[in-house]
Amino acid sequence: MARKLFNNLIEAAAQSSVEDDDLPPRPVVVREMPRTGRIMSTSRLSDGLMDLQANTIRDLDPSSIVQTGLRDRIDVDSDGIRELAQSIREHGQHVPVLVRPLPDQIDRYEIVYGRRRLAAVRLIGGDMTIKAIVRGMRDEDAVIAQGHENNLRLDPSHIEKALFTAELRRKRFPNEIIMEALNVDRFAISKLVKIAEDIPHELIEMIGPAHEIGRRPWRDFGDLVISGKVDVIAVAEDALARLGHEASSSERFRYVHEALRRAIDAASRRNAAAQKLVHGPTRRLVGEKGPGPALEFRAGRKALSLSFRTSDNPEFGSWLERNIDTVVADLQERWMRESRRED
Repeated sequence: MARKLFNNLIEAAAQSSVEDDDLPPRPVVVREMPRTGRIMSTSRLSDGLMDLQANTIRDLDPSSIVQTGLRDRIDVDSDGIRELAQSIREHGQHVPVLVRPLPDQIDRYEIVYGRRRLAAVRLIGGDMTIKAIVRGMRDEDAVIAQGHENNLRLDPSHIEKALFTAELRRKRFPNEIIMEALNVDRFAISKLVKIAEDIPHELIEMIGPAHEIGRRPWRDFGDLVISGKVDVIAVAEDALARLGHEASSSERFRYVHEALRRAIDAASRRNAAAQKLVHGPTRRLVGEKGPGPALEFRAGRKALSLSFRTSDNPEFGSWLERNIDTVVADLQERWMRESRRED
């Protein structure tokens, strides 16, 4: 519409010039146009030119574009960039990227979407320029445009969405903006942020985007991580060293996931064995062969206890209550004597 407005203005001016040459001179009548009319006309023309410029595709130097915005890809350099670069080299760049001018910097831009295309053009190198639409945008509009373009083209993996959501939340974008950018509901936002917070970013970088892995496996993976029973980074490094470099990102996830599960199961078995070795049976009756009532003995990691039902043995209960200090003191003295003999 802006281009049509601009062309109509030029054609009208040209047509007026031709017609005036064929007519006899006319009296010149000067009419003062209302000031508001001139302002409105100038405003319309300015808006039309701005719209026209905003939707014009320009050829930019890739080095003039920085990636200071919100990151929505885990490892853009290895995610099919070589194939995309080869396609652009052979057939050209069909879809422009979207950038916005950096404030107070001449001919410097921030990428809004099209990070993979930018990486591919940079990989080609030489004098290759990148086709881009330059548009001034607010942060909220840039986030929404970035999310929509990603969903329409190469759909981000679940973990990439989680990281992007957590970054938006960290930047204090309201939930309404996040919901519109990622096309998710409020409940999904909480789940995505939880996964991103539970799994160390270093571990996610080691695995990659894992496009074949959905929400449930990543949630189970996060639960294993936060169990705190093993060094997850060390387990992942050891597993990936055995797997090799040719494995896909999804294969790396599955391999590390299984290695982490096995490591945690082994740690749990070792802890259970140590618990049994130190504390003995966790629950048993003591004093069954004595003249008094049997007591239930319980041993745990943090506490030991002796108990019995006072309703079944009221006399013993009353006696123990009166003499508990002496009984405990006798136990402590015996423990000290035996400890000295062992030393």
